[in-house]
Amino acid sequence: MHHGKSTGPKPLGIMSSETVQSNQVWQRNCSNGKEDEDIVAAAHYRSSSDDRLNSNDIIDMKSVKVGDSDSLNNNGEDEDEEEVLLEPRFTYSRILNNIPSVFLKDSATCIAVHDKFIAIGTQTGHIHIFDHLGNIHSESTARHHRCAVTSISIDSAGKYMASCALDARISICGIGSDEFTQTIDLKVAARSVAISPEFSKRGSGQMFVSGERDLVLHERRFFANRKFTIIYQGLERDGLINQISWHRSCIAFTNDTGTRIYDRNEERILALVQPIHDVTSITGYRCTASHCWMNDFTLVIGWAHTVSICVIQPLGQDESSVSSTNSQSPARKKGGQTSLMRRVEIHYAWKLDMIVAGVSFTLKENETDFWKEIVVFGMKRAVTDKDEEIVEMELALLEPDGINSYLLNTEDRIEMRNCSLRNLPYFHMCALPYDSLYFLLGSHELIQAQPCSADERVRWYMDNGMLKEAVEYANEHKNSLKELNALHIGKAYIDSLIAKGRYHDAATNLRTVCAKHKDLWEYYVNEFERHNVVLQLAKYLPEKDPQLEPECYQNVLVAALYNHPLLFYGLIKTWNPELYRVGAIIDMAMKRVMQNTPSRPLSSRDIAAIYRALAILHTHERKYDKALALYIRLSDKTVFQVIERYHLFDLVKNNISKLMEVDTDLAIRLVIENANSLPARTVLTQIAKYPKLQMAYLNQLFERNEGNEFADLAVRLYAEHDAKKLLPFLRSKQCYDITKALEICEQKQLIHEMVFLLGRSGNYSKALDVLMNKLDRIDMAIDFCRENDDRALWEALIESSMKRPQRITQLLNTAGEYVNPLEVIEKIPERMPIPGLRDSLAKILHDFELQLQMQAGCRSVMLESTDDLLRRFLAQSAQPSLIDNEAKCVLCCSLERKILNWFIEAKP
Repeated sequence: MHHGKSTGPKPLGIMSSETVQSNQVWQRNCSNGKEDEDIVAAAHYRSSSDDRLNSNDIIDMKSVKVGDSDSLNNNGEDEDEEEVLLEPRFTYSRILNNIPSVFLKDSATCIAVHDKFIAIGTQTGHIHIFDHLGNIHSESTARHHRCAVTSISIDSAGKYMASCALDARISICGIGSDEFTQTIDLKVAARSVAISPEFSKRGSGQMFVSGERDLVLHERRFFANRKFTIIYQGLERDGLINQISWHRSCIAFTNDTGTRIYDRNEERILALVQPIHDVTSITGYRCTASHCWMNDFTLVIGWAHTVSICVIQPLGQDESSVSSTNSQSPARKKGGQTSLMRRVEIHYAWKLDMIVAGVSFTLKENETDFWKEIVVFGMKRAVTDKDEEIVEMELALLEPDGINSYLLNTEDRIEMRNCSLRNLPYFHMCALPYDSLYFLLGSHELIQAQPCSADERVRWYMDNGMLKEAVEYANEHKNSLKELNALHIGKAYIDSLIAKGRYHDAATNLRTVCAKHKDLWEYYVNEFERHNVVLQLAKYLPEKDPQLEPECYQNVLVAALYNHPLLFYGLIKTWNPELYRVGAIIDMAMKRVMQNTPSRPLSSRDIAAIYRALAILHTHERKYDKALALYIRLSDKTVFQVIERYHLFDLVKNNISKLMEVDTDLAIRLVIENANSLPARTVLTQIAKYPKLQMAYLNQLFERNEGNEFADLAVRLYAEHDAKKLLPFLRSKQCYDITKALEICEQKQLIHEMVFLLGRSGNYSKALDVLMNKLDRIDMAIDFCRENDDRALWEALIESSMKRPQRITQLLNTAGEYVNPLEVIEKIPERMPIPGLRDSLAKILHDFELQLQMQAGCRSVMLESTDDLLRRFLAQSAQPSLIDNEAKCVLCCSLERKILNWFIEAKP
């Protein structure tokens, strides 16, 4: 919460045409700790939005933690005084015409405002009716009381108003209608009055309420009789009711103990909102509360130096049942329907450094049904340069920032007559928020406050050197500006930035200012070039709508070429070539590369960036051969994108080897996709010096099921450069020469590949010999025999194994599934020691036993299944079957009925 202090009041003029501008108010965080103890300084406390004060009966506002001036000052003792200029939000003008003549003879005491008129009560008991321009309606003006009018209330239709005074009389006066006009004499003078919003409707009961110590509801009955109902009966300690407001079904009234909200639908008081301030501490002046209903559920209460915002909300189902149980007034039935019980929550509770005389609110832009700020009109103590204490009237805008904190958005000091604490009851504010009109009443003047126009706000920004804010606001409200021009304001802002050397800020704001004005864009390009900072515009120049002259873009490109080659490349890459003259930029770029002197050196990175930019520029000019040559020279993979996009394979088909040096995979894919233009044999010839590239190319061909005629070449390449891929290739292909492949494998001593090739060629014995003698791999030999499943191979394996006892053991352990173990055992030489023979024999016997058991089990299962199927067949065959006249024999296709009859007749 910001504590504002103005530079001094500005007197209002006396001419009707003179408009009173808001004062320039400086926003300060007080740090000296020497504020007057009687002035409550507003402290800024942040609080969670969930900290709501809820109560169905009493809401104690004193329990809300609110900072005072001491805490604020103590916290800021070591801080420097910070001043922030507050923006004025209102313009003020005295309402003249007939009002000054009325106030020459009388003084105002109260006011009520309607969309149609203004009603002002005076000391002599008169109520004057004016329009919003100050013209009096003499036909509706009359003396309704014998002494000063204390309160006026107008119904929602603007047809009737109620007033009261200390003469113990309440006057109901019609404006344009006198059907319900009447005067009621009371036993005790009412201090305040509120008329029903629906007073002018027939059948509504023409109700109003009056308040002295009790709150009394007056209702018209049959034959013009009146019914009096005491809604609230106050005690002597409660004090007098000084303010009443009626909105829809709710009646809010304030006495010394706080503000109570009565609901006519529930016929009970919803809550008592106790005051934040100490009522007994207010001495020397009379302070009455101010009410303002912002909508059907939100009430603002301004009282002394505090503002409270209350919200009426329905109780939940559980809370409603509890409340109905504990309360003497459960939910009421109106018109056969049960009305939901409601409660009151305090959403905001603020302490101010001014004494409130009136409250209202402002609306959010484009949201006419939701409030944004609280408007507070009141008195504030100040100290002059001569250390004299004075009291001034102020209008402030407060924006919520927490339960106990707010933001002070504006603070305007207004010079009004008879401004003193003892005259506080005669200062009032009534408003029409939805029309943005706020009427400030003094004892001898009426001032109208209304939001500043767009021209006034922009002019204030400019007068205070806030050109950026002026530009932003002017662009947002172009249609509202009448005297000023958003374009001229923006130009002045950009010029000021350039004059201060803030070129980057100027460039960033050009889009906002120049928008679609081509001439203005070109003007500022020349200005930036004149100051040698044209590169600042590189990110912000528009490419279309509007498109500038080519010279503008070329100026930026040339500056980037000589000062920032990487930026030059980026701009060439992103900008449309139609923006500038491509040929001229190519010449400049070539000249720049040639002028690479020690005085103006270029790094290798800069040279590469310029060459890449040149490649793009050559592409724009359709000089594809030069572009491709540059890309290949730079080993830039972009060359493949250019070839595919513009179908340039014919230009590079003789340089496939160079493309493969750039990227092998992309080059091979490019060649394969253009196989019709370049045969595979030609490609392999061009890359003959690069065997690995040949192998990669052949891999791609084989994946596409092509290139079988190069299988022999692939065998050689795999054997020399990637032996791991040779065996899978030999297994998957059959188009190679086995003899040549076998020779290559023998030369490279690729044993596994040799075995596979010998097996595929049918030379099983040699393959087995290689496995047994060269590799000494009995396990692989067993696998080889199993794959080929040749009896002669098994016998050769057995014969070869007899030479080594270890082979016999391994053969007995692993080959028992494929050969008869007895054949192996019978061929074992006598007296040959065989390691693990006993275990091998035990395993053979165990496996044989398991085999016999499995056979026996399978046979048992088969017999059981056979018996079961037979039983089921016999049972099904024994069942009788229906034979009708049309049933036929399955064998002879004769009618079964005839056969059955023949059988019966033939039976003896």
